[in-house]
Amino acid sequence: MGPVSRLLLLVDERDRVIGRDTKRACHTGRGRRHRAFLVMIYNRKGELLLARRSPDKWLWPGIWDGTVAGHVEEGETYASAARRRVFEETGIRPRLRRTDKFAYTARWKGDGENEMCAIFTATADELRPDPKEIDRCKCEKRPRGRITPWLRIALERRT
Repeated sequence: MGPVSRLLLLVDERDRVIGRDTKRACHTGRGRRHRAFLVMIYNRKGELLLARRSPDKWLWPGIWDGTVAGHVEEGETYASAARRRVFEETGIRPRLRRTDKFAYTARWKGDGENEMCAIFTATADELRPDPKEIDRCKCEKRPRGRITPWLRIALERRT
């Protein structure tokens, strides 16, 4: 199955699974609420390791994001999906700690996000980013500027 045809878990407002649909369908138009996650990896100085989304991404290309973001696919938990994507995108296996979860919607050029997003944190100093997923990395204490909506919400909820 290609990346946009993989089945994601549709959920209600209480995060109960109510069905499955493709990644493409979940992000078309207003989107269908599905499970997602954001992993924020900090270095030993307490700086967040930001990843700029590949310019080839369908949604929010070239925008700064947390270290890794992704979706929970059929047969996965939030944690197992986060561990899988962290390794696929960065080549590392840090210990992840779940710190938050929230629902949000965001629009990008007629399509968008409608997600139940779990937040995980970890500490690591070195990444080996996959260039198909991550265009560039940088470290910042207080990320600002052009960042993804889910990262903005996660950072606001931390303070």
